[in-house]
Amino acid sequence: MKTIRFNTKRLYTKAGQRIVATLHDDGVVTFFDHDRMVHGEFEFIKGAEDLFNQVTVMDAYDHYRAPGTGRAWKDGMQRGGCNTDLGELA
Repeated sequence: MKTIRFNTKRLYTKAGQRIVATLHDDGVVTFFDHDRMVHGEFEFIKGAEDLFNQVTVMDAYDHYRAPGTGRAWKDGMQRGGCNTDLGELA
């Protein structure tokens, strides 16, 4: 499992647009947009873990290929979920 945190700098809030995304061991990516309260999930290309970055997450998000799911909601909205901690982005 690998988690990344980034700010797109889009002006949705004073803080921008802060996103936390996790590539799970089963090849599924979940993410949570902390400023717009949007969550999503998409399947990642197996064997291409080195391409898991802001660009791939935002491509799925911006092109509506990452629908909200129960798993993505839990990862972003429930205490202790892998996408709840903004880290240094807070």
